[in-house]
Amino acid sequence: MPRRTLSDKVWNRLCQSGAFRRIAEPFAPTIEPNRWIFIIGCYNSGTTLLKSILAEHEAITQLPARGGAYAEELEWPEAYGWTRMWHKCYDALRMEPGPGTDQIARSIRRKWELVLGGAPDNVLVKSITDAVRIPFLNAYFRPAYFIYIVRNGYAVAEGIRRKATPADWGCNRYADAYPIDLCAEQWKESDRVVEGDRPETDRFLTITYEELAEETETTLRVVTDFLGLPSLKQGEIDQVWNVHGVRSKIKNMNSKSFTNLSDREIRRIEEVAGGVLKKYGYRRPSRVEKNRNWGERL
Repeated sequence: MPRRTLSDKVWNRLCQSGAFRRIAEPFAPTIEPNRWIFIIGCYNSGTTLLKSILAEHEAITQLPARGGAYAEELEWPEAYGWTRMWHKCYDALRMEPGPGTDQIARSIRRKWELVLGGAPDNVLVKSITDAVRIPFLNAYFRPAYFIYIVRNGYAVAEGIRRKATPADWGCNRYADAYPIDLCAEQWKESDRVVEGDRPETDRFLTITYEELAEETETTLRVVTDFLGLPSLKQGEIDQVWNVHGVRSKIKNMNSKSFTNLSDREIRRIEEVAGGVLKKYGYRRPSRVEKNRNWGERL
């Protein structure tokens, strides 16, 4: 069933069908890329922006959607009623090397190879829940390169609350919205889990959203050097990006999130995640930072 007879969009949708995968998986090509590149980070941390930029690189082929869209073995928190809140079902999502897991990994690879087609040299994968699967990915997707992007916890917590729709996934306890402290807990737990698994990885790089937004060329050069790939070209960077429906050139959007936080909510975030905020040097948003977005609107 040659991929070239179908458009990429149609083929992508077919590969997201479990029925189609059961038929096609035995015929999936066997690929051994030079690099498996995994972007990890908390929700609303710039992972999609970074993926979009790196996907422009001529040597990188991206998996079109999250890994679990093509492999049912990779569960997602929404299946447990926790949208954008994987720390509430961590035990169900966690994957580590162990008896029989090599077979699970081979099945996932065949399904991913089915959608990728051809023989890509470098495969880029971005799934938020891969943060709970680092040991598994490091063991069975070799060589694995992990890029961890961290963003200001105040902005992340606000973004999770704003974008999450718990009621749509049967979470009636938080039908209207998650409380801000629960969102801060997700940010804190994301960092705890990733940093806990970091020593077991072979190749790991941490960058921040703020570095990516404010020192874009320098930060992307750090990323491509880490990957051992040529730098991105200027035209591949300096363009308007469409991230979750927002079209913009690369810029720091934190002040927009700060504006949506009350002083009480800021204190709640600090009570939950103060240690991690301090670790990364994220200070309480000043009144100037909170009001900056209003000035940009005028």
